[in-house]
Amino acid sequence: METVEHDQVCLVSAAEETVAAPSLSIALVSHDGAQPPSLTPLRPRVTGNLSAVRATDDVVVCYSEHGADDVKRLYGLLGRDMPAVLVAARGFDERDVISAFDHGATSYLVLSQTPEVCLLGAAITTARGESCLSPIAATTLLRHVARSPLTTPPDPLPHHNLTPRERQIMELLVTGHTIMEIAEHLTLTGKTVRNNLSTIYAKLQVRRQSEAILLWLGRQPQPTT
Repeated sequence: METVEHDQVCLVSAAEETVAAPSLSIALVSHDGAQPPSLTPLRPRVTGNLSAVRATDDVVVCYSEHGADDVKRLYGLLGRDMPAVLVAARGFDERDVISAFDHGATSYLVLSQTPEVCLLGAAITTARGESCLSPIAATTLLRHVARSPLTTPPDPLPHHNLTPRERQIMELLVTGHTIMEIAEHLTLTGKTVRNNLSTIYAKLQVRRQSEAILLWLGRQPQPTT
């Protein structure tokens, strides 16, 4: 069993690691009331009502057969104030993975591939705004991006506000490079790259890496109608 961490993106397979549970505000969306034991140390607030999710929550865990519908509804309720979202799907559906990220999900675990014991670490990682993916979810997203025609959106994206260095960093990020790989390529420190990314997120008016990548590719999350 192993976990492969790539700085801001963590590919989770079947790892089990001891994680110190921080104090976090976690909303666990579970329509049937089921609660994964591995999240118990984080004392999540279990609810089947999406309106109970607060913008001030550190992370929302959507624990269901498929989670994209919950992510869509949350985005419709909270918009860009939606907290970081971890989908913990009990089954795999390619369309569900794509739809979840199109509507602002940060992380996606497929529990038929990644055991529930990994949820604790994934929830903490997601609360930091970093992405955590089961390999099958990562593969699905990469294939989807490869298939998608990159057309120019009708309204200009706020790329013009970025410096040439920030543009370099974003181009490397969206092509799958890790923070340390970007730092090595540009002869920078990892801390400098992270600082640049924080500035980039502020300029692009996003809160996390997944939103920045989708925005850069011209596919912004859209609220449900």
